[in-house]
Amino acid sequence: MITLLERFQQQAQYETATIDKFKQELDKDAAYALSWGDNVFRAAAKLQVVNEIINSLKDNATVEDIRASLMERVMHGTRFPSNSSSPTRNLVEQYTLSVCAEIVDNLRRYTLDK
Repeated sequence: MITLLERFQQQAQYETATIDKFKQELDKDAAYALSWGDNVFRAAAKLQVVNEIINSLKDNATVEDIRASLMERVMHGTRFPSNSSSPTRNLVEQYTLSVCAEIVDNLRRYTLDK
């Protein structure tokens, strides 16, 4: 049975591969890659959150610790949405909140500490 840490490590590898593929597409045709590259924003946001979770798990955080931290982040982000002058910054923040909410929802299935 795969542990939660291993699951998030696999997710980090998947998101890294998505970003690497985007880099290759960017070298081939930057305009095309950028025009269809919204998935890389989500991948970057997910990779950031997943890496934070991996570090927390390595520091012995429980599923409940992670769930609570992500939920706090979601609540803060919805109360105080990103309002940067950078549209891409706002997009990454939007995807980050979405990823956090998705993981909180998925963590409901885990009852073990790790």
